[in-house]
Amino acid sequence: MMSARPRRTGEPLGMSEDVHSRGLIDQLHFSPDTGHIRLLEQRMLLMHAESFAALRHELITLLGIDKARELITRLGYQQGFEDGHRVRDAGIGQGIEGLNLGPRLREIEGFVRNQPNETMRYDIEQGEFFGDYHWRASWEAEAHLRHHGVSGSPACWMMVGYADGFCTAYTGMPIHWQETECVAMGHAQCRVIGKPLAEWPREEAGHAHFLQIDTFVDSLAGARHRHGDRVQDLEGFVGASAGFNNVARLVRKVAPTDSTVLFKGESGVGKECFARALHSISPRSGGPMISINCAAIPKELVEAELFGVERGAFTGADVTRPGRFERAAGGTLFLDEVASLSLSAQGKVLRAIQEREFERVGGTEVRKADVRIVAAANQDLWAEVEAGRFRRDLFFRLNVFPIEIPPLKERREDIPLLTALFLERSMARCRKQVRGLSTSAYNALWNYDWPGNVRELENMIERGVILAEDDGVIDVQHLFAGGEKLQDGAFNLGPGGRLVPEQSEHQPSSAEEAIVDQLLDEGVSFEQIESLVLSRALQRSGGNVSATARLLDLKRGQVEYRLRRTQR
Repeated sequence: MMSARPRRTGEPLGMSEDVHSRGLIDQLHFSPDTGHIRLLEQRMLLMHAESFAALRHELITLLGIDKARELITRLGYQQGFEDGHRVRDAGIGQGIEGLNLGPRLREIEGFVRNQPNETMRYDIEQGEFFGDYHWRASWEAEAHLRHHGVSGSPACWMMVGYADGFCTAYTGMPIHWQETECVAMGHAQCRVIGKPLAEWPREEAGHAHFLQIDTFVDSLAGARHRHGDRVQDLEGFVGASAGFNNVARLVRKVAPTDSTVLFKGESGVGKECFARALHSISPRSGGPMISINCAAIPKELVEAELFGVERGAFTGADVTRPGRFERAAGGTLFLDEVASLSLSAQGKVLRAIQEREFERVGGTEVRKADVRIVAAANQDLWAEVEAGRFRRDLFFRLNVFPIEIPPLKERREDIPLLTALFLERSMARCRKQVRGLSTSAYNALWNYDWPGNVRELENMIERGVILAEDDGVIDVQHLFAGGEKLQDGAFNLGPGGRLVPEQSEHQPSSAEEAIVDQLLDEGVSFEQIESLVLSRALQRSGGNVSATARLLDLKRGQVEYRLRRTQR
């Protein structure tokens, strides 16, 4: 268990906190000549607070307070999540000391003054976290009060999002901070309490709803109950990354229509999960959703599976059987791995989509295809068209509203949320309790490339639950026991036999490399570097061109040429 004594207003920083705060200051670089400000190796901007307040006011006016709050909270979350991982990677502080750098960063950036009210508690292996802070001089609360008057609810949306993101990234488990008092509501100061997201009752989670199953899925509980769908059909449907939320936005956009949708993305990214969500919020939610994996059906049976078969149509057809198009009447037909269809089957699917009618195998009756088509492909369909393996006309029929789902390695912000969800599901499925994941395990999940995407993460967490001791902690060896390859050099054996992250491959190994890295980070061009080196060498040589040439290991003519070029 790690803890930190609260610091009173005006009290000087303690020894370790002072050291690590100075470490943060060392990460801040101003380069006005190049137009760069960098903090933790990321570019920053100094913005006029009043202009930012005016932008916030415009968002509330244009979008309404609920949408504006969600947008601003999500923006804060992404900022905090990025900072949390950069603090961990920089190694400025360990444990609770590193965690305390999140509040310090926001103070440096001018957002708020943090005052802990009691000892912060944090034990990742026990899944414990608790924090209680007063926020003084909150820019966000003051801006809201100035533009909108006294509010009926807390207004420090970006700060709450930042705190959620930073703590979630740093600890590896979803953390939510709830604002219980706010200056914008008339309180003397703002106050926030932080706990693991799972410990907050859903009705009290407030701004954190975007960290859970996407809001449009919540409205599906009634539909799932009516139609007997299992809640597990939407397992894994959580995310806070920009990639996840962009896909969710597109799904919401197209859901009210009857347009054909094509989900694209690598295997395991959740294409069927999004397809089910799309169906469940569409006008066809009262009808069935029928899925077919086109790659799992023998080529000679695809037509019968899709369109049905009349008795006696071929050997073994002992009974009349409806196909997927017929069973999906009034609802949605999901064609997974559609690129696997043979060219012959593609032609028949095209006719069914285009004419909205089909015939059973061995039958003569023309039947209406009252279905919405949703397809999924883990291959580049256009490349398949160019290679002659996929019909061009069918491609254009399916590509009405394409939605690209990014792979998990491009939306790592979702890993802690997915891990928490899968851990809960796996413990229930395996009827076993574990305390959580070790720090090394979370680091390994973050550094892994995820070729199998979300599906692989779910399987890995279930494996970890099975291999870990009862009431124990899931460690790296439990997760990566299936032959998965961690990045080379991602971990070293540290003191006490624990796995620790290795230094980044970009870590400078010499003073020369450090100087070059600094110049590159500050955006200095090659011409500027050459000019700086030449100018400094000339100064040190007292203006003597020959001495400058010797210092730079150049010929006198080369130095003269460069001098003429810089003087133009």
